[in-house]
Amino acid sequence: MAKPTRSTGNTQDSAEPPVTFNRTERALAFMVGGIFIAAFLCMAAMIVMWLTVPSAQGSMPWPVIMAIPLIGFPIGMVLVFTLLGITWTRRARANRAAR
Repeated sequence: MAKPTRSTGNTQDSAEPPVTFNRTERALAFMVGGIFIAAFLCMAAMIVMWLTVPSAQGSMPWPVIMAIPLIGFPIGMVLVFTLLGITWTRRARANRAAR
């Protein structure tokens, strides 16, 4: 069997530097994903509840499940814009430093 070899090109001189995420960006990305997934799951549960037992809207846990998308989607969008701002700022600083 042949031994694995390293690439012949110099990775430091490549045209596109590897994209690295810092801890804050990674945490924000997972928070956004978790909030959006939870909100979508609650919306799916609400649809199933409305189709099967429409009279159960007032009993617990349905008011909480109905409130999660109302709160989760706006918070998720704020976090998405925050993540975009942090990423654009980091890339702008990297581009200025590269000149």
